[in-house]
Amino acid sequence: MINAVIFDMDGVISDTQKLHAKVESTILAGFGIHLSPEEITMRYAGVRTREFLSDLLNAQEKPYDIEALLEEKWSIMEKLAGEEVEEIPGSVALINDLRERGVPLAVASASNLAYVRTVLQKLGVFEKFQAVVTGDMVQKGKPDPESFLLAAEKLGVAPSECLVIEDGISGMEAARRASMHCIGLVENLDKDYPTKNLVTSMKDISFSYIQTLSS
Repeated sequence: MINAVIFDMDGVISDTQKLHAKVESTILAGFGIHLSPEEITMRYAGVRTREFLSDLLNAQEKPYDIEALLEEKWSIMEKLAGEEVEEIPGSVALINDLRERGVPLAVASASNLAYVRTVLQKLGVFEKFQAVVTGDMVQKGKPDPESFLLAAEKLGVAPSECLVIEDGISGMEAARRASMHCIGLVENLDKDYPTKNLVTSMKDISFSYIQTLSS
């Protein structure tokens, strides 16, 4: 039975994954690593910035300061979040409906807390969540299940009773490893994903649809 819902944020609640990828593409280009925002989204959506930047930059000889790069990224992201954030269509309506029905809600994001708070407040939904878990609160990012398990713990709900809504393959895999139900928000239904429950729009997810996944 599903008794709580855990949302990823970037790409699920907020249309901000493209902002992450744009900033990260620019940072990497400064080191001669040329990945388009689209490539970054495809390969690294949901993965903590620290982890994938370090993996890519370790492969080149130019020295770098990961802490300075992260500070640069989040400074830019928080500014953009205050100016450009839009919801993923259907996400805010779903959040409001679930809260009105008394469903416990959490956010588990690879982004940092200040940025997540800024985005959720901008969209008017920060107070709807009883728990917020961010990348700076865990030792291991997705696809490790730590963030989802911590969110379940904060909600006081067993992992098997939680539903995760994710757009990133790493996040879907993390939900699977956490033994949680999962809905994947995807563009292409013909590809293979770590969950069989797939939608192409947040508008396709409703309380009644969620209940069908409990069996």
